[in-house]
Amino acid sequence: MEDIVLVGFGGHAKSVIDSIERGGRYRIAGFTEAHKCPEYHGYNCLGTDDELDEIYKNTAKNAFVCIGYMGTGDARASLYARLKTIGFALPTICDPSAVVSEASGIGEGTFVGKNAVVNAGAAVGKMCIINTSSVIEHEVHVGDFSHIAVGTVLCGQVRVGERCLVGANATVIQGITIGNNVIVGAGSVVLRDIQDNEKVYGVVK
Repeated sequence: MEDIVLVGFGGHAKSVIDSIERGGRYRIAGFTEAHKCPEYHGYNCLGTDDELDEIYKNTAKNAFVCIGYMGTGDARASLYARLKTIGFALPTICDPSAVVSEASGIGEGTFVGKNAVVNAGAAVGKMCIINTSSVIEHEVHVGDFSHIAVGTVLCGQVRVGERCLVGANATVIQGITIGNNVIVGAGSVVLRDIQDNEKVYGVVK
């Protein structure tokens, strides 16, 4: 079993910890934060993010980013670049309850949460969050650093660009294209293509 360090701590990190423990593939060495914080579930803070170089040398060669979307995908993208420069491997973490087709592809550093579905022919980029009970249907493409929130449904052949947030319980109908840096509000129903940098909510037609 290989050691892994969790980078960033909060609610999302707690979900990731649960999935790692259930998966049995990695041993959590601890976590880092921008500011030191108390232990959680028996795991200690190894230091701040400024100490990642030393953590790589002395503690773990695997890392997983545990901050969420935070209004933009930029923070996750920045941490990804830094961790890769240091030399960390960034594995994919899939909860054992997720259903992931062998005919799909999932990029490094991506999290697939409890009861999520990634169906045949889907392609999920690096450093994405496919959250609890979301459905990524056949031939869907999700771009790097995007967050598909709890209970969201992306119907067949949908394309989601990079650094997007598709909010909780949103539905995107078949064949729709969503550009880069888009935010789709929670509960929305998307019936048309969305251009780069748009923020949409409700019934989008």
